[in-house]
Amino acid sequence: MKLQTYKQVSFILILLSISFLFQTQALATHIRAGDLTMRRTNDASLTYEVTVILYRDVTGVQAGEGTISFGDGTENAIVSPEDLGFTQDGETQIIRYRVSHTFPSAGNYKVSYFERNRNPGVRNMEISSETPFFIQSEFMINPVLGLNSSPFLLIPPVIKGAVGQKFVHNAGAFDVDGDSLSYRLTVCLQGSDTPVQNYRFPDDPNEDWSRETEDCEVPPVFYIDEITGDLVWNAPFVFGEYNIAFLVEEWRDGIRIGAVNRDMQVIITDPLNLRPVIQTPPDTCVIAGTELYKTIFAEDQDAPPCYNPDSTVEWGPHPIELKIAQKDVNIVPYVDMGFDVNYSGINNSKADGAFRWTPNCSDIRSAPYQITFEALDQVKVGEDNLGTLENWNVHVLGPPPLGLTANPPTSDELQRYDNKVTLTWDKYECSNAEKIYIYRKVGSFDFEPSCETGLPNWTGYQYIGEIDADEATYIDRNVEQGVTYCYRIYAGFQSPKGGESVASAEACAFIPDSQYIVNTDVNETGLDDGEILVRWTTPLDIADLSTVRYNIYRGEGVEKAEDSEYIKLNSNPLGVNDTTFTDRLLNNTNIHYHYRIELLENGAPSDTTYIANYVRLRASSGIDYVDLSWGGTVPWNLTPDSVILANGLTVGVYHYIYRRVEGDEENYSLYDSVYVNREGLRYTDNGTALDPLDDRKLYSYYVSTVGSYQQPIIAEPLINKTQELTVELLDTIPPCPPILSLRNLEEGILMDSCVAGPDRDGERFCGKDRFSVELSWTNQLGGDCDEDIVKYNIYFSQRQALTKSDFGAPLTTIDHPSDRPLSARVLYEIMDREFVAGSYAVTAVDNSGNESRLSNIIVQDNCYYYELPNAFSPNGDGINDTFIPMRCPRFVKTVIFTVINRWGSVVYEYNSDENNGNIEINWDGKTKGGHTLEPGNYYYEAELTNYRLDTNDEEVKIKGAFVILRGKSQNGK
Repeated sequence: MKLQTYKQVSFILILLSISFLFQTQALATHIRAGDLTMRRTNDASLTYEVTVILYRDVTGVQAGEGTISFGDGTENAIVSPEDLGFTQDGETQIIRYRVSHTFPSAGNYKVSYFERNRNPGVRNMEISSETPFFIQSEFMINPVLGLNSSPFLLIPPVIKGAVGQKFVHNAGAFDVDGDSLSYRLTVCLQGSDTPVQNYRFPDDPNEDWSRETEDCEVPPVFYIDEITGDLVWNAPFVFGEYNIAFLVEEWRDGIRIGAVNRDMQVIITDPLNLRPVIQTPPDTCVIAGTELYKTIFAEDQDAPPCYNPDSTVEWGPHPIELKIAQKDVNIVPYVDMGFDVNYSGINNSKADGAFRWTPNCSDIRSAPYQITFEALDQVKVGEDNLGTLENWNVHVLGPPPLGLTANPPTSDELQRYDNKVTLTWDKYECSNAEKIYIYRKVGSFDFEPSCETGLPNWTGYQYIGEIDADEATYIDRNVEQGVTYCYRIYAGFQSPKGGESVASAEACAFIPDSQYIVNTDVNETGLDDGEILVRWTTPLDIADLSTVRYNIYRGEGVEKAEDSEYIKLNSNPLGVNDTTFTDRLLNNTNIHYHYRIELLENGAPSDTTYIANYVRLRASSGIDYVDLSWGGTVPWNLTPDSVILANGLTVGVYHYIYRRVEGDEENYSLYDSVYVNREGLRYTDNGTALDPLDDRKLYSYYVSTVGSYQQPIIAEPLINKTQELTVELLDTIPPCPPILSLRNLEEGILMDSCVAGPDRDGERFCGKDRFSVELSWTNQLGGDCDEDIVKYNIYFSQRQALTKSDFGAPLTTIDHPSDRPLSARVLYEIMDREFVAGSYAVTAVDNSGNESRLSNIIVQDNCYYYELPNAFSPNGDGINDTFIPMRCPRFVKTVIFTVINRWGSVVYEYNSDENNGNIEINWDGKTKGGHTLEPGNYYYEAELTNYRLDTNDEEVKIKGAFVILRGKSQNGK
């Protein structure tokens, strides 16, 4: 009876516990997900609106008041919730908490929200129903960096995933200030900087939540893209609920100024349904004020990639809904985007959306707008629908400045040497622009930007100045006569949004001069025998040419030199019709020269030409290509639209590439041409299918350039050659590893490291450094290995080494002997060593620096030898007067030697470390105090430190006994 009563009571207690547990869960607000953002509401104060968006499992109780902490020492705010409705499936309620708060000062603040319970059943945390929900966003208030609001997360975390299918979520983060954003995963929290108990990511290797991707490949993947913000799980294997947290980090001028925290729930279902797919156009750009029109396609899938075609299961397709995911929020510019969708296909399972957007000047910024499209299938009631997100990036560019003109100096200004070009343009149409940037190049260049802003370096335009965007005039006074200057301008916008406009159309101005350099033609290339032909025109504005003479000056480098840095090339002024000069004995392989011609009238300097470099060729190479580029400061245009031939015909401008292959061709031949007006001063040699580039050959090039002043007073075309340039391909193929062998030597004699060697001729040669190791190897040639071996790296480690990282840096590097073929054996001896133990390997290195894999690794140990005598006679007769080791010790590093008499007292001690490392002891039979020990029996102990491969084998103790004999010495004493 008592036992029955006990069982009844126990059963009632269990029922009460279960009932209490369900009541506790039912009374909790089951939070699935949430995020916390901040918006500055007052430019004159530090007042911000804090917004918390929560997603509640509807099986919990209605949301009550929430607690927001501002992290500034003030009291927490108790905030009432706002109902924002439900998700499409009705399983999740969306709740908002908002409160305004004025922060006391600038600083870094962690603003957080705390809720008592998460919803039950979350797989990747312990007892989620009893785990608090905590989100914490970081925010910097810094007046130096300017006003700031945190990014807004425009896409709610409500799309479900499915077993075996890739899950993608994107928060749709948008920063109204235009700051840069990045993304990284973090852990879910239950308190300030406190992770939830036993939190695990969905790809935890100790769990079975992922097995393979949706394409049936292994391993599965889980990550967040740090640039796009795509959270990808490819693919879940176990249905259920998982919580994932990440930070959207905000950057300005390279400084991290905040981080928004999203803690979201991924609900993985196991439906007979496949997610739709979306096809977006390539990322693009649009100029503010013009319409962007593109079409986006979506389609519901009807069978999984791993689907068994013999199955009778019906997978779809289903009707779909296609929309812009950010359109559900009232955020500019997304509310201004038009998106009209047409549906077609079986069950309206296909959609094509017409996207239209005409951004305005306020939408210009350096970061692209990430527009996320969402496709959601519409399945039967009671089944789980699935969605897909796909990102598309659009850059909004500033419109180009209009009406640019370049006005050269008037004749009166030229007579006053007031050389200048006056630029004017229409006032820029975007009032939010900050600066107008002015760029210039010598000669014209046909540049038609697509999605490029500003002036890319490859166009050749150089920055010369900037002014405020509300101005429309600029004077360039850094100009010289005899040159055609061409200009473009563009607008820049204030940070943090930033952004630039497309460059303006080009405007050019020619500044007349009396004479012009027309040639700096490289006749020969050399280190000390180079030649450059310089040619110029006779003066065009001097009536009496008989008074005219010339001086020729040369400077080094690209830019104009100081007068003192010029070298005058002619000892006497040249005559008026002597307008050519060949400059010889030059190092035009390494030095870039430029020239100017000084005009003399009646013996006095009256004018000088604009400087002219010779056009210099440069090259860089890859594995299977050579990139060429050329240029220099010249007064003529190297990339004109066209030139007028002697017969009056106008032709487009090509530069001609000449090439010679070492060993195949003796002379240069025309190889290709470049239409430089469109392609620029660059060329890539990729070889041909019949004649691919070979990294074992050297390729030499020069370019014949064609230029023009684009002025009828100067005959054209102007043909000038570059210097010659020899290029070696970037070789990435290493040699094969050598085959290594090893011999140990003692004073030049082959030795066995485990056998003691005898003393020589009764004399001791027991220096520690009497050992050497002879390495020899042969190269493996042929196959896919490179054979241009020039040197070898010798690797050694005193310990056992299995990989290259075990060796560290090479012990030494030696060149391949110049008198040996590659197939011959190479010898190298590591000499004067105290030991031979260790690991040895060698690698081969080719002339491009590619290193082979390690050769076979040879590992060997030392067998130490240290034998002490059993008697000695310190009587001064020159025979056995000192106590020293028998024969020569081998591979012993240090010795601590102790002598003990028959009564156990220590009578002598010796430490090699205190005696310059001498391990031979050389004891004369006296105590440390200099007293002679009596003849008789004694004992010794010796602690040896030996050179061994393994450090555990280095310490050895030996013991023994010996007799001191005191017979008569040779002198009878």
